[in-house]
Amino acid sequence: MSMDVDVQQPRYYWQALDWDALTRAYPPPGRFEASTGRMSSDEMRALQNDRFLARVADAWKLPFYRNRWAAAGLEPGDVRGLDDIEKIPPFTSDDLKDAIDRAPPFGDHQPSSPEFFADTHVRILTSGGTTGLPRVTLFDAVALEVQAIQSARAFWVQGLRPSDVIQITYTNSLANAGWCTFNGAFHWVGATPMTAGSGVVTSSERQLAYARAWGTTAWFTRAEYLARLAEVAGDTGFDLHQLKTRQIHSHIGPDADGSRRRALEEAWNAPVYDNYGTHEIGEIAFECREKSGMHLSEDTVYIEIADIATGAILPHGETGNLIATSLYRSVPPIIRFNMRDLLALHDREECPCGLHTHKLSNFRGRSDEMVKLRGTNVYPLACMEAVSRDPRTNGEYICVVSNVGEGLSKREHFVVRVERKSAGVDAEALRTDMEAALHRDLGVRVDVEIADPGALAVYTGLGTQNKAKRLLDLRK
Repeated sequence: MSMDVDVQQPRYYWQALDWDALTRAYPPPGRFEASTGRMSSDEMRALQNDRFLARVADAWKLPFYRNRWAAAGLEPGDVRGLDDIEKIPPFTSDDLKDAIDRAPPFGDHQPSSPEFFADTHVRILTSGGTTGLPRVTLFDAVALEVQAIQSARAFWVQGLRPSDVIQITYTNSLANAGWCTFNGAFHWVGATPMTAGSGVVTSSERQLAYARAWGTTAWFTRAEYLARLAEVAGDTGFDLHQLKTRQIHSHIGPDADGSRRRALEEAWNAPVYDNYGTHEIGEIAFECREKSGMHLSEDTVYIEIADIATGAILPHGETGNLIATSLYRSVPPIIRFNMRDLLALHDREECPCGLHTHKLSNFRGRSDEMVKLRGTNVYPLACMEAVSRDPRTNGEYICVVSNVGEGLSKREHFVVRVERKSAGVDAEALRTDMEAALHRDLGVRVDVEIADPGALAVYTGLGTQNKAKRLLDLRK
């Protein structure tokens, strides 16, 4: 009688990494500020160059990069350092979707053989997925922990300490943001995470009750949800100032004049700090307490800013598409990923906080959501400031673009639907004032429709997902 014998042995996560080597290469908070966070420009360039070449070597092993680069006339050895980076063609999320279609389910841009899964600690996390299956990204232990260290660096310079209770309103699901935040706070700061999840997991009323009962001192949440919680507090008579909140870590979004941040800080009686991150590359830029631009974790990412129309790399200070190259990811390599996020990159400088890095501007919108309206480029996120400034709104809106007419008379119709704060707000007066404010901000006239509180949630997804949608495109 024969028996099949399972010869596989368990693999322990603590054995997946050389933890001392990891923390030397990517210093966590407490070490970062005195090491890579203060490197000279020449030292940082040399470190980035070495890591870039290692990632290029990883990428040549994969069909996605090998075929794209060969089609661009590149051969192994042609890229000898960062000075040659512009020889490499950028790619977008559309190219990653094509890669998955060519080689389902994980694509030809990342390792995914049975042997790879048998030998490597891997997590499946996703981005996108508004239609069809979401875009899968595989994470090995290095990717998971370096992204956690990136988040922890941001938390630390913004004031998070081991004594803090941090309430996380991103859901720990297939999306990466909640895990990144949890691992950063728990593994690399030693703070106490409270993973409340989004409003659909834990209602806004419960979020506030938990914060009061369990002593929340810090929050990680999007600015839209911060505003929503403040609105719920006002409606229910809950005093936000009774909470122990010491700091709020957030993604503020477009806020050129700072009015959105000021309103949130006044409502919460606590500083609100801005951050920038991506699913694939992590929390790569963060404000310090100076709030004077977002520091780059330059030992983990190399950033370029490209002209939207031509793709040419822009000088520092000009706004364009952010192109990111991960300096730590082998699973998968990320080489010149055009995120289509609009930001500006600023010169390296010595910050009063002690860090010496390049800085990013605040997030200014997405170029792939641009609508051409009577010759003017309109970005849905650019409407946020005008909507947030008016106290008669609750800050919620969605831009709806559609085609009207037929044949030669066919044109695009753009309307901004805005929620009023309550049914007692004069809808007609608000509509007139909002059209004037948006005209000033956008440089082109748009129509405005006023909606009742909560009416747009089915379109924006506020409270049910981590990112609120601001464009409903009906042209298709």
